[in-house]
Amino acid sequence: MKRRPPFFRRCAAAVCFTALSVGVASRAAAQDDAAAATPAPADVRVKPSRANDPVVRALLESKPSTPSQLLQAVDTLLELGAIAEADELLKQLAGQQLDDEALASLAQQFGSSMLLKLTLAPDLQPAGKQFADAVRAAADRLARDPQRLADLIEQLKSPESAIRRGAMVRLRSGRDASIQALINALADAQQADSRPALRIALAAFGSDAVQPLLAVARSGSPELQAEAIAVLGRIGSSQVALHLLTPALLKQSEAAVRDAARSALKATLGRIPSPHEASTALERVARSYYDGRRTVEADLEGKAHAWRWDPQKPELASEHVSARAAALALAAELAADATELAPQGTAAQRLYLGALAEAAALAVGIDAPLPEGAGTAHAVLAGQDADVLERLLIESLETDHPIAATVAARLLGQTGQEELLYGRSPQPSALVQAARHPDRRLRTAALDAIFRLNPSKPYPGSSFVLDALGYLASGGGVPRALAADARPLEVQAAAGLLATIGYETEVATTDRQALSAALASPDYELALIDFSLASPTSGQLLEQFRRDNRTSRLPIGIVASSEDLDRAERLARRIPLTAVIIRTEHADALQYQTELMLQRFGRAFVPAELRRRQAERAVAWLAEASKAPPGLYNLRRVEPALITSLWDPELGSEAAPILARLGTPSSQRELVDLASFASQPLELRQAAAQGFAASVADFGALLTTAEIDKQYDRYNQSKSQDKESQQVLASILDLIEARAVADLAD
Repeated sequence: MKRRPPFFRRCAAAVCFTALSVGVASRAAAQDDAAAATPAPADVRVKPSRANDPVVRALLESKPSTPSQLLQAVDTLLELGAIAEADELLKQLAGQQLDDEALASLAQQFGSSMLLKLTLAPDLQPAGKQFADAVRAAADRLARDPQRLADLIEQLKSPESAIRRGAMVRLRSGRDASIQALINALADAQQADSRPALRIALAAFGSDAVQPLLAVARSGSPELQAEAIAVLGRIGSSQVALHLLTPALLKQSEAAVRDAARSALKATLGRIPSPHEASTALERVARSYYDGRRTVEADLEGKAHAWRWDPQKPELASEHVSARAAALALAAELAADATELAPQGTAAQRLYLGALAEAAALAVGIDAPLPEGAGTAHAVLAGQDADVLERLLIESLETDHPIAATVAARLLGQTGQEELLYGRSPQPSALVQAARHPDRRLRTAALDAIFRLNPSKPYPGSSFVLDALGYLASGGGVPRALAADARPLEVQAAAGLLATIGYETEVATTDRQALSAALASPDYELALIDFSLASPTSGQLLEQFRRDNRTSRLPIGIVASSEDLDRAERLARRIPLTAVIIRTEHADALQYQTELMLQRFGRAFVPAELRRRQAERAVAWLAEASKAPPGLYNLRRVEPALITSLWDPELGSEAAPILARLGTPSSQRELVDLASFASQPLELRQAAAQGFAASVADFGALLTTAEIDKQYDRYNQSKSQDKESQQVLASILDLIEARAVADLAD
C-alpha cells in the first residue's frame, strides 16, 4: 500500500493557503474606505490603521522614497501601531527590487533588532518575514563574497590601525568564509610579509577558527603547520592542547612544527606532558567521542563543518556532515595520535580502527560498501591482520558499536580464512556471535562472512547460524506493525489507523500475545503498545521485548493519553528505543508521530526493501547450506521458515529444492499442496512439483494415505483447469504410483 504524505506537509500547505487568503482579504479591506466601514467577516483580520493620527499623516506626507527612508518609516509606523500604513510602505520597499549591496546596507544600518521586528510582527506577515529574510540573505552573501574578503584581508596590511580594526570587524561577519580566506592567505608564499597580521586576525575568531586551523596543522606543509600551530597557541584551550601533543612529543616531527607545538603547549598548559600522559589523555577523550559521551557543536539541522586541507591546490575546504560523523572523525584523529605516541597500545589502535570504520560507513551510507582504493578507510582496514579485525569485531560487540562491527564482519569475510570459525572452540567465534546480534545489518554481514569462509566441517554455533538464517528468510519484506491494548475496541481502532498509513497490522490484547506475535515475524517495523498494558508491571513487557535479540531493537511507541504522559515519558526514558505516542483518532497525526519516532531511532529502523533483500540472501545461503558436507547443518531446524519462503512467489522456486533435501513428511506435504494450488504462478507450482520429485527419489513418498487420496481428488477435479496445471497434478500422482510399485517390488 502506498504511504500517504506526511501529516506536517499537509498541515503546512493548509496553513500557507489560509495565511495567503487572509492576507489578501485584509489588504483589500485596508485599501477600500467604503469596505472599511463595513464589518469584516469573522475569519478576516483587518490590519490596524492610524490614518487619522497627525503624526502618521505627517510621516506619510513626507513621501519617503529611498530604501533607508522607507524602512525607517516602516519602523516608526510599527511603533505607532499603524500596521496598515506600514504594510503599504513595506510593499513599496519590496517592489524596488534592491540588489544585494542595497539590502546589505539596510542590514548594516538598522541591525538585527529591526529585522526581528519585521519577522515577528503578526499583522505584517508574510511580507515582513519575507523582506527580513531577503535582507539577511543578501548581507550574508555580501559578507562571504570572495572579492570583498580579499579586499578586507588586503586592508589588514594598512599602517593605519583604524583601517585594520575596521577590516577585522567586517571580516568577522563572514564567519567560516573569512576564516577560510585568511588561512588560504596564510598559505600563500607571496603574502609571507603579512603573516603576523593574518595570525592576529585568525586568533580573533577564537574557538570558531580551531577546527580549520587543526586541519592545516595536520595536513599542511611543515612551514604552514607551524604557522597554524602558532595561531592555535594564541587561542589556547584544552581542546587545542590535545591536538598538539603528538607533534610536540614525536621525535620524527619537523623541527619547526615540534618547536611551535611545544611553545603552544607551554602557553596553554604551563608544561609539556610525558608521552604516556599524552597517550592516555588522547585515548580517553577519543573514547568519549566514539561512545557518544562527547559531541561536537552542530547547527539546527544536526550538521557540523568538516574541514580538510587540500595540499594539491593548496587550499582549505569544508563540507557539512552529521554531528555524529564529525565526532567519529575527531575520535579517529585522537586515537591515531595516541597510537603514534604509544605504538604498543593495541586498545588505542582498535579504537582508531573502529572510529575510522564507523565514520567511513556513515559517509557512504550504512548499507553501502566502503569505497576501495589507495588512501581510503577500506585500504587501512583491509590491510590489518585477520586477528586484529576479529578483535575489533569482538570489542565492537562488547561496546555496542554495531556499525563498526558490521564493517569488521564484512572485511573478515573478504580477507579471513575458515579457521576463524574454530579459533575460540568450544565457544562460538566472533562471527557466529555477530550472527546472533539484534542489529539485522550486522547479523546479515556476519552471515555473509561465514558463507564466504565456506566451512568444510562443523563449527561451534552452527545451529545459531541456521536460526539467524531462518529468521531472516521468513521475512516477506512488507511493512508490518503490532498494536497492543488490553481493550479490544481501542486496539482495533489503533490497527485501523495503522492500516490507513500503510501497515499490515497484528493486534494483541495481552502481554503474552504481544510478545508472541513480535517474536513470530521479522517484518515488524514498529509496535504501538498502550500505556495501560505496559505500565501495570512497571515496564516488564517492554523489558521482555528488549531481552530477546529478535525484538530488542524493535522501535516501540508507548501510546498514552494526556493524563498518562508524564508516567509514559519516564517509562520511555528507562527502556531503550521507546518513545511516547500521544493517543489520536487521526491517521495523519499518527503517521507524523511514528515517522518522527523512526527518524529518531535511525539505524534501528530497517525499511521493507532492505528486509526483502535480506530474506532473498538468507534463502540463497540456505541453498548453500543444503549442499554442505553431511553433518555441517541440520536444515530441518529451519523447516518452518523454508515453508514460509516456499509460498512466496519470488522465493519459492529457490526454497523448493532446499525443502526437497529435508526428507520430512511435512516438507513433502507443503510441496504437494503448493503444486496443487491453482491460484499460484505456474512456474512456482512446477518448481514445487520438481522438488517433490527430488524428495521422493531420495526418501520415498512420505505422504499419508489420506493425503494421497486427497491428491487423487484434486486431479479428478482439475478438468476445468489448463493443460499445464493438469500435467503438474498428474506428475505428482505418477511419482506416487511409481514409487509404490518400486516399494512393492523391493
